[in-house]
Order: sequence, then C-alpha cells, then structure tokens
Amino acid sequence: MKVLVAIDGSETSLRALDVAADFAQNIGAGVILCHVVNLAVVAMLSGGEAQLLPGCLAECQAKSKAILNEAVARVGSRVEISTRSAEGEPVEQIERLDSEIRPDFIIIGSHGRSGVGRAVLGSVAEGVMRVARAPVIVVPDHGRRNLYPTPYTVTT
Repeated sequence: MKVLVAIDGSETSLRALDVAADFAQNIGAGVILCHVVNLAVVAMLSGGEAQLLPGCLAECQAKSKAILNEAVARVGSRVEISTRSAEGEPVEQIERLDSEIRPDFIIIGSHGRSGVGRAVLGSVAEGVMRVARAPVIVVPDHGRRNLYPTPYTVTT
C-alpha cells in the first residue's frame, strides 16, 4: 500500500505528515512525500523580470528539497519514505502524481481559509479532493476547531 502526502512546509502540512505517518504505520503502507514548486510563486518572486526567473526558480527548488529533507527527518524512522518534487500548479501536479503513482490514499493538510483568503489563494486541498482518483484524507488546521470526531476526513 502507498500513501501520497502533499506538503508545503507549513505547520498545517507537517501536522498532516504526522497523521499520515501514523496512518501509514497502522495500515502497513509506505509514504510518498511530494512538494510542488508553484511556478506562479516563482514568477511573483521574480517580479516579472525574465532575468530573475532562473535565480528565483533555483531558490524555490532548494527550498523544496529542504522541505522534503525536513519531512523525511521528522517521520523517516517510523515508515518507509520516498520523495517526489514537481513544478507547476499544485493541484495539477498532485493529480499527475496520483495518476502516475496510483496511491491507495492521499493525505493533505487544510489551512482552513475562507472568504477573501480562499478566493485569492485558492484551496489546494479542495482542488485535490475534486480531481483525485484515490480517496483523500484532509487534516484540518490545528488552530481551528475540529468538527469531526477523528483527525481524518475521508472523501472518495
């Protein structure tokens, strides 16, 4: 069995990682960590200056590698782990990995944004739930009240 875990380095995604490690351990699954370098963020960091794009991309790729390394260090002693990094729009890249890897579950954290924050930033978790082939477990933001009796919300 395989569990695909999408992380962005935030506390919310690290909480989802901890939940995923426990979940994978309980079902005897391996964990595939993925981090997506959002090219829209790279473009924003460059300020639209073409000559700055390569440096901004390299910086974001280095940060991606650091995020994945931190995640492996955090849970690597508990479960079998492999990592994947991708570049592009996060929902599209997670959907691509879902099709390519064919995990049994996808686990992702949700920041719980609403209103303008959600309209501007979007919801990667919601987008993944809409397009994923595998069941998606959404781990809510720790700082928000959990409306569910368990830390898992499963959609199929």
